[in-house]
Parts: sequence; structure tokens; C-alpha cells
Amino acid sequence: MSINIDSEAACRKAYLNYHCYGNSMGISADEMGQITQKWEGKLNSWQATVSNDVNEYEFDDSDYSNYKDNGKKAAQDQTGYNGGKGSMIGRGVGDAAFALTNAVGQTVGKKVVQKVGGKVVEKTAEKLVGKTSEEVTKNLSGKAAENAAKNTTGKAAGFILGCTMGLATGTAYMAKKPNKDQKEACDELQNVMANNQVALQDTQAEMEAMSNELIELSDQANEVNEEANDEIQDNKSEYDMYKASYEELKAKAESGEPLTEDEKALYKELIKYMTEAGELISETQEETTDLVGDLYGDMETYQDGYDYAAETMGEIEGITDYAEGFDSATRTMCYVEAAAQGLNAASSAKAAYEAGTFAASGSWAFGATAWAWAFAAMGGAGAAMSGVGTAEQIKWAGEVGTEIDMRQDTQNFNAETMSVYDEEIDAYDGFMSGVEDLEMEIPDDVAPPEDTALPPTTGETVGLPSGTPDPLVPDDKKKEENPTVM
Repeated sequence: MSINIDSEAACRKAYLNYHCYGNSMGISADEMGQITQKWEGKLNSWQATVSNDVNEYEFDDSDYSNYKDNGKKAAQDQTGYNGGKGSMIGRGVGDAAFALTNAVGQTVGKKVVQKVGGKVVEKTAEKLVGKTSEEVTKNLSGKAAENAAKNTTGKAAGFILGCTMGLATGTAYMAKKPNKDQKEACDELQNVMANNQVALQDTQAEMEAMSNELIELSDQANEVNEEANDEIQDNKSEYDMYKASYEELKAKAESGEPLTEDEKALYKELIKYMTEAGELISETQEETTDLVGDLYGDMETYQDGYDYAAETMGEIEGITDYAEGFDSATRTMCYVEAAAQGLNAASSAKAAYEAGTFAASGSWAFGATAWAWAFAAMGGAGAAMSGVGTAEQIKWAGEVGTEIDMRQDTQNFNAETMSVYDEEIDAYDGFMSGVEDLEMEIPDDVAPPEDTALPPTTGETVGLPSGTPDPLVPDDKKKEENPTVM
């Protein structure tokens, strides 16, 4: 059997594990039968611990809530990120919508421009890219600008919108780097999660070590108490033997039968032995109470260890809750942003191609279409920047995914550690109760005899012949009273 069947504490813990924690210790039914048979007298106490829903050694809910808050704040300080995700989601959705507008706008742009004129496109471009569109307009020669305005009513409207919006989207991405703060926080959290898993592993190992030490202390307390009861029983047996002889001599003397000198000496010795036996029982009781009390006090100090374990688990739960609040959303928005930038890259490249084709189709001599090269350059730049953004966001999504996996592993490890804690704290409660329930079997009839003087033999001091020594008077006293007595 893997359990020390002679250890009450170890068997108590095995009983708890077998009946309440799924028998993770792998105790067979036969082994449990041996345990219950060996400790039959303790089963009521064990069952009381198992059935008790209130455990005074468990952490307080308010304390655990504080632990979680501390963990969250520590994570925020370490990552430099407050954990919010609203602005990230809003920006991602906006970029996706903007990219979709660019793609659709190239198709419907012609029809819109044909109805409202080229000035609308110019104003739209200014709103989308600000200074960028202004610089493009300034760089066009007078004749080229005039040609551009004229041709916005034709097939140029689509690529003008596409190139302008594409550049705006790419430029905005490079300036703002969407999801960057959240991704960097997740990078830092990878280190945090790795450290947390080590901390949880150490916590489980520490609780196992504490349990072994508590079993040893509990067994010492049981051993001290058992030895005390054996010693008390031995002293009580001696006391009873002395008392029986004492009562016999006392009865003989009171019956009128003279005691011999040896019997008188024995009578005195019996009184001394009875007194000493009673005193030894009292001393054993006091010493054992002190020893068991010291052992119990040592066991009480382990409460700090279990509280520290609870603090560790609480802080880690606060950290994982903080991470869960934005890491999954961050990965999602990285993919959304990647899709948006990918769509913009494709739309901008298409628009740049159309602008280049348009530019090459006209008369170079008079600059009829040369102005379109500026839009082709805008579209190409936008496509390039969005291409970088697409690759970057996909890479970030993968790295955030690594952190999510680590966070989930940490959460599972923390839940497992909490289960270990629940069992260990229940076992701790049982260890403490086991020592609290120890009793010494103190007899209540070991007081020293009240009558220590040898009772006079009936009539022995009356009518004695002259010079007859009194059997109850010690020889040395006789010599003092009558020097002639030999």
C-alpha cells in the first residue's frame, strides 16, 4: 500500500481524497477497507470533516477579489496597456468599411461623377487625403489640370477615387499602426504567462510539501499523545496495585491484628508510591499538553502558506482575466485589419494600373493624359503600404494567437491548482481537527491517600503490660521517650 496505514493523518487525507476528490491518489477498494478497519475509531471524526461545508482555513471572498484586482493592475503596469478594446474595434471596422468603399467606389465612381461633375471628385479627394491631394493638384500643369477636370466625367473617375482613397488608407495605416498597442501588450503577456505557469507549478509543489510536513507534525502529536496515554495507564496500574496493598494493610491494622515492622515500613512506602504515581500522571498530562500544543502551533503557521497559494492563484486569475479582455479581440481585429489592407492594396493596385493605362493612352505632346501618372503613383504607394500592413497584421495575429494559447494554458493550470488547493485546505482542516480531538485518558481516582498515619490497632494502647513497646511508635521515638528501651 502506498499509504502509511500507521499514520492517522495520511489515512485521513486518503479517505478525503477517495470520497470527495475522485480518488486521484488511486486507492483501491481493498486498501480503503484496510484503512477504515485500522482507524475505525476515527471514522466519525473524519466524516465530520468531509461533511463540513464550512472551512475556517479557506480564503475570504473579499480577499480573493483583492488578489485579482492586484493581478490586473500589475499586468496593466507591466504591459503599459489599460486593457480596453473599444477604440481598437471601432478603428478596425472603420478601416474595413473605408477599404470596401474604395473597391465599390471605383465601380460606381463614373456614374456619380457623370451626374455631378468633376469638382465633386476633387473635393472628395481633398477630404480623403488632405494635403496629399492638394500636392497632387499643385503638381499638375494648368493644361494637365484642365484635362484632368475634363476627363473626370469619363473613365478616369474610377481610378481617381481608387488611387486617392488607396493612398489615404495606406498612409493612415503607416501613421497609426492599428492594433500595435494591443499586440505589444500581448507580446509582454507571453512572458507573464510563462512566469505564471512556473509560479503555479511551484505553488502545487509547495502545497504538496506542506501536506507532507503537516502529516509528520500530526503524527508526532498523535505519537506523543499515545505515549502519554500508555505512560498514564502504566502509572495508573501501579497506583492501583499500591492502593490495593495499602488498603489491605490498613484493614489489617484496623481489625486489631498487629502489623509487623516490615508491614509498617511497607505501609509508609505504599503511601509514597501512590503519591508519586499520581504526581507522575499529572506531570505527564502537563508535559503532553505543552508538547501537543507546540506541535499544533507549528501546524497553525502553515495557514500563511495556504493564504499565499490563494494569493498567487487570485493574482494570476486577475492577469488572465485582463488578458482575455482584449487578446482574442486583438487577434480578430488583426485579421479584420489585414483583410481591409489587403482589399485596399488590391483596389489601389487596380486603380494605379488603370491610371497608368489611361496616362499612356493619350497624347504626350500636349499632355492630354500625362496628369494621370500622378494618380498612378498615388495608387501604387497606397497599394504598397497596405501590402505591408496586410503582412504585418497577419503576422501579429499569429503572435497574439500564441499568447492566447499560453493564456488558456495558464487558466487551465490555475483551475487545476485551485482544485489541488481545495483538497489540500480540506486536508489541512482535517489535520488540525485530528490534533484538536486528541484526548488523554486521565483517571480521576489517583489522588494521594488522605490518611497517611498508620491507623492504631484496636485496643493496642489499652492494658499493655508495663514496658511493652507501642507497635505504632517508631523505634527512634521510643528511645527518646525511654532511654532504657533497647
